[in-house]
Amino acid sequence: MNILLPIETINRELDFKLVLAGYLAGQGHQIYIGQHDFLMRLVPSMNNGGIYIGKNIFNVDASEEKGEKYYFLKKNKFDIIYLNEEGAVFFKGEESMIERLEKLYNLNFFDENDHVCVWGNLQQKLEKRRSTKVEIHCTGHPRFDLCKKEWRSLYETKVDKIKKTYKNFILINGNFSAANPGNGIEHYFNEEKMKDEKVRLKDISTFAYQSGQLLSMVKLTHHLASAFPELNFIYRPHPSEDHNYYKILFAGAKNIHVKHDGNVINWILASKLLLHDGCTTAIEATLAGIPVVNYKLNFNADRDIWLPNQMGVQISNFDEMISYIKKIEKEDLNSSIYPKKEEVLQYLYNFKGNSYEAFLKIINHKIVKNKTNSKVPSIRIKRFFLEQSIRDFLIKILKPSKRKHLSYHNTKFYGFHEHDVNEKFKNISKILNKKIIYKFHNSHLVSIQ
Repeated sequence: MNILLPIETINRELDFKLVLAGYLAGQGHQIYIGQHDFLMRLVPSMNNGGIYIGKNIFNVDASEEKGEKYYFLKKNKFDIIYLNEEGAVFFKGEESMIERLEKLYNLNFFDENDHVCVWGNLQQKLEKRRSTKVEIHCTGHPRFDLCKKEWRSLYETKVDKIKKTYKNFILINGNFSAANPGNGIEHYFNEEKMKDEKVRLKDISTFAYQSGQLLSMVKLTHHLASAFPELNFIYRPHPSEDHNYYKILFAGAKNIHVKHDGNVINWILASKLLLHDGCTTAIEATLAGIPVVNYKLNFNADRDIWLPNQMGVQISNFDEMISYIKKIEKEDLNSSIYPKKEEVLQYLYNFKGNSYEAFLKIINHKIVKNKTNSKVPSIRIKRFFLEQSIRDFLIKILKPSKRKHLSYHNTKFYGFHEHDVNEKFKNISKILNKKIIYKFHNSHLVSIQ
């Protein structure tokens, strides 16, 4: 069967989908992992259809979505197993979660042949209220399982390299894309949106709040770097932020480094402490047994990204932060103790179950054994890749106004590296104890048999 695994943000999605492909390999399927738009180019070449596993079928907010990609896949005999990358990282409460889910995607697009997978029991309950037409499954998100002990060897080489380079360091993760949008402030506050007074006031309020949080985190990082010159501080921007903004703000501080290389799990495992406000990486660090601090000068319950901020400890002033770091330097605070509050467990299945196992159960149930593969000819893949490369080049030359937008997306998807893919599959093969046959086609596509 043809199985498509689309990628939008390499650092966040690639590892989990390579592992998923590893589990599905060797069963007679033709599996494609690729940049999500590039995969869409291949769809008409797959006459027998298949399964599309991912979230990149919707382009805009649910209220504006027309469903072109969804209907395109359906026209080409593909069914959807949908899993969003933002399943539980919302404000607290059912009302806030429903509001956010309704903005992310419209369940009415899906038909009875599709499946929607969600992060936790609470989300499953709310989604079942929104639709009775499509099956809703609580699976958690498999990428979080990669933080657990059984997958540690997948990251050993990179972790050792990071530790050798930066020694003892604190990892600080940004999550302030409203205050520092990667595709430009003019995109966030576009003229059309600003005409709507309700939307404008809401977005300005979000911008002002996040700007305050961003600047307090930047100030804290500078002062911590001064207070602990023997430590390094790795500031990792969110994929949707402007990374150069931080490089300017931290210029001159020798022990502050703005880095966004590779999967964040490598950096989490190599760090002494993770510092954040409202970032999903706090969940990953907790699952990995790394101490977590939620730093927030001014608490606002209406704007608190609830789930990640339940991880670790909450600190609201500089002196307390200094004391906590000194404590970490003296003691080993690493812990594999997961949250115990039932309220937290309702948000994320990964704390109490195996997400890969739950997710694969849905996939294997959906797989039709008698469907044959439609292997896309290599010459066609090469032609599609050449056409896309030429298109991107011409945009840079002929449409200067779109360069920033293209650069923003290239930051999130900078292309697969063959050596990196080879190394990852080598480790995955060892962990799963199976041979994985694959082909690296280009920086946008890998196929697995």
